[in-house]
Amino acid sequence: LIVGAIAERMKFSAVMLFVLLWMFAVYFPMAHMVWGATGWMCGGLNAANAGIPALDFAGGTVVHMSSGFSALVLCIMLGKRHNFGKEKMSPHSMVLCMVGTGMLWVGWYGFTAGSALAADGIAVTAFMTTTLAAGTAGFVWGMVEWLHRGKPSVLGFCSGIVAGLVVVTPACGFITFNSAMIIGLLAGIVPYFAVVFLKAKLGYDDALDTFGVHGVGGTLGAILTGVFADEKVNGVVSAVKEGLLMTQLKAIGVTIALSVVATVVITLIVKAVVGLRPTVEDETIGLDLTDHGEEGYHGA
Repeated sequence: LIVGAIAERMKFSAVMLFVLLWMFAVYFPMAHMVWGATGWMCGGLNAANAGIPALDFAGGTVVHMSSGFSALVLCIMLGKRHNFGKEKMSPHSMVLCMVGTGMLWVGWYGFTAGSALAADGIAVTAFMTTTLAAGTAGFVWGMVEWLHRGKPSVLGFCSGIVAGLVVVTPACGFITFNSAMIIGLLAGIVPYFAVVFLKAKLGYDDALDTFGVHGVGGTLGAILTGVFADEKVNGVVSAVKEGLLMTQLKAIGVTIALSVVATVVITLIVKAVVGLRPTVEDETIGLDLTDHGEEGYHGA
């Protein structure tokens, strides 16, 4: 997810070193805190002893928020693509975008339903809430785009589907089907405004909208988990239900703080060791050729 924000403008050696350090500094600690049986933010398994007994069924904080905020910091520190804002930088292939979204949606069930760790009612709930939220968000994003820009696009529908998947991820095993539809509705609106208006307002170059969809969407999902988690759907909610929304907000704060601080430090280390940016000439030629000696389309 992080790499999507800095596509086409970070050296391969820098990407590899950054990902290695980030995995140990951010992902592993977050995964343990949220999902470990003794985790400090694990309300599901460690509600009685957790410092912040938050709920995150499949990775809203661990995956989407952490990578989303890290992506924002990295793309700001790295700087904009050469000629960004001066040249039109359209999506490469809408066909591949659509195919990829379909593959992602199918694979996401392993991410959400699979987090039940059993073929049981919770897995079925996670499967259905994932489906409902993604479908609703894809439709809503397309309609919002139609109202705002006058034309609905394939990219818009695909972006909405991914946003729906992201926002429902932390909540999918804790909520009713009706709540999933509401989450899908909000997922088609809030990330859209983050992608269209917030990015333009702040002026950062997030190539594939990692922050707008995953950072903002993951944060929205963590909040909505605190609103819609239902003990009738999943019994673990009963142990943390009181004050859950405030607990979710605390978990969001910890996630943002760790992701931002760690990313700043890691980026400075990588810059000092191998450097971050290719030359303008290499970036113009294309990093597929300069870093890997190959091209995606012969003779293109």
